Amino acid sequence: MTLTYNTPSAKIASDLVGKTVRYLSNKSKTTPSGVRVFKIESVENVDFAAKTGKRYVTVLARDIDDGGTPKYRNLHIVGIDLIV
Repeated sequence: MTLTYNTPSAKIASDLVGKTVRYLSNKSKTTPSGVRVFKIESVENVDFAAKTGKRYVTVLARDIDDGGTPKYRNLHIVGIDLIV
């Protein structure tokens, strides 16, 4: 499954809820490789960043790499590498 900037917001939300995603981040302090794994519980918002124009999704997710505690995260769509 692949998400793009043109994917409708409702489809992005439905494709992510209940799924585990691999996210690539070059600014991760938790993992040296920058690869993160999140279990998405809910999608709160899908939007475009005002400063950069990048599309992102705000999710409530369990961060598998950080003890599994549910936290809100903003994930850029292009950083979502795998959805299972």
